[in-house]
Amino acid sequence: MKKLLTSLVIATAAMSAFAKETVQIIYAFNAADSIANYGRVLADEASKSQDKYNFVFDVKPGGGQVIAVNYVKNTPNTVLATSGAFWVRPNFYPNEAHNTADFKGILPQCDDAMSIASSKYKTLKDIPTDRPLNMAITGLGVVSHLIAVKFTEKYPNVQLVPYKSPTEAIAALMGGEVEFAVGYVGDQERLNSDKKPIYVLGVTGKKTVNGHPTLVSGGLNPLLGDSDNPNQFFVPVTWSDDKYKEIRAILVKASNTKTVRDAYATNYCKSLDQMADKDIDRWFANQDKHWKKLSEGVKVN
Repeated sequence: MKKLLTSLVIATAAMSAFAKETVQIIYAFNAADSIANYGRVLADEASKSQDKYNFVFDVKPGGGQVIAVNYVKNTPNTVLATSGAFWVRPNFYPNEAHNTADFKGILPQCDDAMSIASSKYKTLKDIPTDRPLNMAITGLGVVSHLIAVKFTEKYPNVQLVPYKSPTEAIAALMGGEVEFAVGYVGDQERLNSDKKPIYVLGVTGKKTVNGHPTLVSGGLNPLLGDSDNPNQFFVPVTWSDDKYKEIRAILVKASNTKTVRDAYATNYCKSLDQMADKDIDRWFANQDKHWKKLSEGVKVN
């Protein structure tokens, strides 16, 4: 009996010695979003690549990512996975948002062109201006909200209807609750069918995406040419330099796997993760300025 107990103690101690430390990757929106897969598959690859950390993917949706941001800020060993909403929200709702200076970028993932789609109109030229219409956006104080506001400069008869995520916004479009939705090209293409057609009216950025025209070419605000949506990971500035460098190296390695690249490709997301370590802080600061400029003059109710 004594030998058995001794063996159990030794085995338990050995298991504890080899137990991985958990790092949570917290996505700020709906777990069903295709964009969520960018973080989900990266977490899996990061866990498989080494024996020290176990990366666990989770979601904390709500409040235009405010819930997720606050959770990561106050919870050790957590990484925030979000979009350009990280910078838009503080500009739209400064009293109901986070301070971007509390975080630093650890992995810029990829740049997504966002798109406006319709279940009723095939092109921007087909949109009537003499009747009220509705557009689904993926929350308040997020990139889709900014894009939609720019859209209403040309189509003031379009009313914005906030949903909690791209998944819910496109579901509203398919269900006939709204005539338009802001989302991602890949999602809108995959859900297009003969029975329930979805027409991609235009995309952000300066280049066409899979044959879809840019919104700017349709006469919308030129700033939409600079409104591609960056997806990235952030950590609190309270992380030590050693921890930051160690985790960043693991994430960069994982991001180069085929599984992660394939996840990016589902929405034509252009890779950003080859950025050198020395350029991360500068990129973060430039994004801060960039989204502030895009948000200037925008009035939200």
